[in-house]
Amino acid sequence: MHELGLRNFFDGGADANELREDLVDSIESTEGVRRYRIVDMAEPFQITTTHLIQLCDAVLANSIMAADLQAIGFCIVASDKFEWAYNTPEGDIIAETVHDWSSPETNYPLTETTVRLFRERFVTGEDVLKKRLLS
Repeated sequence: MHELGLRNFFDGGADANELREDLVDSIESTEGVRRYRIVDMAEPFQITTTHLIQLCDAVLANSIMAADLQAIGFCIVASDKFEWAYNTPEGDIIAETVHDWSSPETNYPLTETTVRLFRERFVTGEDVLKKRLLS
């Protein structure tokens, strides 16, 4: 996965098909060890909830798979170039979500249902995942 490819998706320079192609073979799993293939970009990029809503919409339109959010989430978490407004309500939702996506086995499974709830969390600012999935 190329960070620049994800950035291009966010800013409209690439569509979901190009993003999907870039995600192919971005995760390698052998003997229970997961390795991510990520190519860093040169310049920083500010992520907003609008960008992550775009990813949810791409999943809900069947343009990328829900499971692809794991590689995307890890890429964002591990990146030195993807940034967001830390210590703000929006930044807290972004941080929580990309961490949720990067570790679905310990957080929430990546399914159409959870992607809808992640999207709703971005729109409303409420943690609907905990309310609906844990009740």
